[in-house]
Amino acid sequence: MDEMGLPATPIIRNQVKNYRKFFRAKDRRDAVKKLNSNISTAAQMHLAVMSALCGNDDIQPSHIIRSVIHAGLDLDSNSIYQSFLTYGAEKPFWVMVAQASGYNEGDDVSLGRLAIHMLLTAATRTMHLDHLAGLDAFISTPHQAWCYDFVSEWLHSEDNRQLYEVARYVEEEARLSRRFSQLAVEDLVDTEVFPCINECILTTLMKEISDHIIQVDTIKATVEKRRTMVWYDNVSSYYEGLLQVANMQSFFLEHSAGFHTVEPHKIWKEYTTDYYQMDTYYRLFHLCFQKALKKSNSLLDDLFKHVTEKVEGLYSHWFLGQLGQNWSDAAAEDLEKYGHILEVPQQEDFYRQKVATNDNRVFVIISDAFRYEVAAELSEQLRRETQCTVTLNSAEAIFPTVTKFGMAALLPHKKLEITERNNGDLAILADGQSTDAGYRDKVLKAASAASVALKYDNIIGMKRAERSALVKGMEVVYIYHDKIDEASHTSDSAVFPACDDAIAEIKNLVRIIVNEFGGTNILITADHGFLYTYSPLTEDGKVDKTTPSDQDVEIDRRYLITRTGAKPDYLLPVKFGGEESAYEAWAPRENVRIKKKGGGLNFVHGGISLQEMVVPVVEYQ
Repeated sequence: MDEMGLPATPIIRNQVKNYRKFFRAKDRRDAVKKLNSNISTAAQMHLAVMSALCGNDDIQPSHIIRSVIHAGLDLDSNSIYQSFLTYGAEKPFWVMVAQASGYNEGDDVSLGRLAIHMLLTAATRTMHLDHLAGLDAFISTPHQAWCYDFVSEWLHSEDNRQLYEVARYVEEEARLSRRFSQLAVEDLVDTEVFPCINECILTTLMKEISDHIIQVDTIKATVEKRRTMVWYDNVSSYYEGLLQVANMQSFFLEHSAGFHTVEPHKIWKEYTTDYYQMDTYYRLFHLCFQKALKKSNSLLDDLFKHVTEKVEGLYSHWFLGQLGQNWSDAAAEDLEKYGHILEVPQQEDFYRQKVATNDNRVFVIISDAFRYEVAAELSEQLRRETQCTVTLNSAEAIFPTVTKFGMAALLPHKKLEITERNNGDLAILADGQSTDAGYRDKVLKAASAASVALKYDNIIGMKRAERSALVKGMEVVYIYHDKIDEASHTSDSAVFPACDDAIAEIKNLVRIIVNEFGGTNILITADHGFLYTYSPLTEDGKVDKTTPSDQDVEIDRRYLITRTGAKPDYLLPVKFGGEESAYEAWAPRENVRIKKKGGGLNFVHGGISLQEMVVPVVEYQ
């Protein structure tokens, strides 16, 4: 007793005698010595012995009970409980359990039933007692607060993995999934401990969506509340996906009258201030859907796939269909007469208006297929994360909205010309010079000697001094970045994850320009946007070009260039190549694809949809 610093009172002396076997070992005496903080009662002595056997660093009853349950619910294989039996601490343990939690079954004790008792008693703090009717034998209302605090502390500790298994055991033993599936979402949303509650909530919401019932406010409030709760990460992709469905439904309700603006420049403004958000919601939903496929839950997977069908209806059929029809009808006249939309900034004027007029050194990041809605997300993140001014504007991409045309339009030039290569492909010249990737540096230098064209992939792998040397003394620096378009060559489904990667890489590039190059003036733009739909296209979504092959010059899913005089059915004419042009250009309406052999139906660009034509112009200062 002296060795452990215990007081020489008759009470403590008796307890040391009771635990004679326990105190024979020096390491156990040392453990009690460490736990000794003025032990003066029999109860404290029991707690110290139990805590030492648990390996705890305090003598709190809740931590002893947690350690015992953590070691497993089977009494025979629970190593801590077996040590209690060895040293005579099992009876004090159950007395302590009864006092703290209200669990008392005499000699017929069970750690499994203790777990059921504690978790259900804790649940009554956030769930109406009526919803647990029939389980009254496992609930002790006077001990509700203690059980709730016990469970809550364990839930929010770092070692809560075992609690997940315990909660799953309780769910199965008490058949809670069946019970909770009968309850409304609002009856479940505040209770945290049982993982099956997430599954019950998600099942209810997904079945409602499949039945065309989308309660926007309920979904948003539920996701916001469940986000802060433990076990959320296991099903976060489903919740976050449903949040995007709610956002899409909210957009649908706001625009349920359809899209009827007549002037194309006004539709352009509506898209760049409002409509583009629907593209974002769709992209974010599919990112969640892809994550859910990688971390599947057998109870939720099929339901989530039914939700996807609803999403496709909202986005592909309603949004792209109706907005696309409104836009195609409104833009047709301008496109046929001028080849572009009047009263809208043009990509062709980018260098002249944004770069050449700049008094300061300017860095231009051109990201292939970095469409407007992705740039809106980048702009928001840059505003939030850096001390800077960020302005998001737009420009109309040159038609057809493909890389070789868009990249040429962003270079300095007085005139763009179209020429035919020996292999029949078209090439675009800027004032007579090639605009292919290898010649862009030369085109920039022809306009201003202190210019350089660089590739993101090259400079990101360089040492700091090496890349700084490349931009030293340069007034105009073009940096070409390719993440989204590159991903599309691997798989159509890789496009949306690549949008997130593109945002991260461009933010990193901005940091390099500011911190390493001393840049204060950065422009971020794209050569073109893109259209992406997840669902397979039906025959209604495809159209034959109907022109003889000898009249075709270039054909892709979203545009057709022919020799002068061709008259394809079902396609809109777009003025192309100036007054003396030997070519004519055509585009399918809405999000229709031209029939062509090969894959690549889901991710496309080249056409006249707002998603393809609206390119971002982000000004970062």
